[in-house]
Amino acid sequence: KQFTSQIVTNENLVFFPVDNKERLNVQELRKAIEFTARNDPAMKQEVSIRWMAFLDDLLSHKSSKSYLTMNGDVNHVANKFGLSRQERYIALGLFHERGLIIHLTATETLRSIVVIKPQWLIDALGKVIRDSTIHVDMAQYERDGLKEDAKVMFNEGIASRDL
Repeated sequence: KQFTSQIVTNENLVFFPVDNKERLNVQELRKAIEFTARNDPAMKQEVSIRWMAFLDDLLSHKSSKSYLTMNGDVNHVANKFGLSRQERYIALGLFHERGLIIHLTATETLRSIVVIKPQWLIDALGKVIRDSTIHVDMAQYERDGLKEDAKVMFNEGIASRDL
C-alpha cells in the first residue's frame, strides 16, 4: 500500500515545527490534520456497527490483558456479535491497518494472537532487540538465574524458553 498520500507538507518541510509554550503553528498543524483526514478515502469507508461493537468489546479487555487469543476471547466476542470466521479476519485486518490493534498473519502462531495493547508488544520486542552494552542490566538476569541465557541471546540471537 502507498502511504505517500498521508505525508503532509508544510511549505517545503515534511514536518510542522510547533512551539508548545507559545502555541506557534499548533492551529496550522490542526488544520492540516483535519484536512488530510477528511480527504482520506479510508476515512469514508463504512464499517458495520457489529464490527465496531466487536472492536469495542475486544478493547474493553485492555485493563486486564495485553493480548487476546483467537481460540479464547476473540472467537467468543466474534460469536457474540454474529461475525463469521471470514468476517472476523477481515475486521481484524481493517483494525490492524488502522492501528487500533496488532494482528499479524504471516504464521499460524501469529494469526492466533490479537494484541490490544501495542505498547506491550513494543516493550517486549525492545527487550530482545537492543544494544546490550547500553540497555542490558546483566545483574537482573543473574538475579533471575538467566545470565547464561541472556549471554547466548545477545551473542548469538537465540533466546531460551526460560528467557
